[in-house]
Parts: sequence; structure tokens; C-alpha cells
Amino acid sequence: MKTPYYLIDEELLKKNLKVLHYVKEKTGCKILLAQKCFSMFSVYPLIGKYLDGTTASGLFEAKLGYEEMKKENHVYSAAYRD
Repeated sequence: MKTPYYLIDEELLKKNLKVLHYVKEKTGCKILLAQKCFSMFSVYPLIGKYLDGTTASGLFEAKLGYEEMKKENHVYSAAYRD
């Protein structure tokens, strides 16, 4: 086994995603995955069954969200002025 090794309990993830999906259904809101907080793109297809898409703060995150989840992708970028 190569390190680092990240283990996901798929059933527990599905349980949590079902809670989020329930909230969506009851409220009519959209729920997006913040890729900065969780970017394990190997599970994006599963997450995409329950959520509406992703958020991104740059081009590469936006491409990753679009290519791996194939759903909405909200991009933002801070701008600074001196």
C-alpha cells in the first residue's frame, strides 16, 4: 500500500450525502461541494448523485469539478487593490 493512503467509508459517506439530499428536497436549495475543503475527486461521481455541483477558486479547480462531477461549477476569485 502506497502512502499517503486515504480511506473512505462509502456507506457512511452515502448516509451523510442522503442527509444533504433530504435538505435539498425539503428546502429547494442547492448544495455545492467546496473543493478547497474536500478534493478527493475519485468520489465526485458518487457525490454528484446527491449534490448540485462544486465551487472553485481557480481555473484548475473549475476544470476538475467540471470533468469529474459533470454538474454545476461556481467559480470565484478574490481581487485586491492597493
